[in-house]
Amino acid sequence: MKLSLWQVLKTGHQYAAIWPHHAVVAAMTETRVVPAVQFASKWMPAVAVVNFLVQYQWLGMSFLPQALVSSLFLISLPLQGWYWLGRRAVSRLDPRLQHWYLELTRKLTMQPRPKPTRMDLARVLRKALQELPPEEH
Repeated sequence: MKLSLWQVLKTGHQYAAIWPHHAVVAAMTETRVVPAVQFASKWMPAVAVVNFLVQYQWLGMSFLPQALVSSLFLISLPLQGWYWLGRRAVSRLDPRLQHWYLELTRKLTMQPRPKPTRMDLARVLRKALQELPPEEH
């Protein structure tokens, strides 16, 4: 499935919103990446503006291109995170995670998807954490 850049960013943003914050998924990479991307999306625009203003004030017009490029890089950090999350969200599950996905869908009496993605796992995990008792996650 070929996604446009906008669709990948949108999927990454949705994946970050859906990903559960729970000890069950603490070892997974998304558990560290999602808070970092959310932090960056909140603070990097302000950091980029301060970066630009400080460089412009101290270094003057001669360093305007460098100040602009470094500020654009800082603004792009959340976009890079959402892109990574978007690509990760549509990737297929490895056999170990697919087994966990199938087990959770069975416990939730849901119809599993034939080729589950990480987004599907995130949705099922969120639902399982809300509905199942802790010993059945």
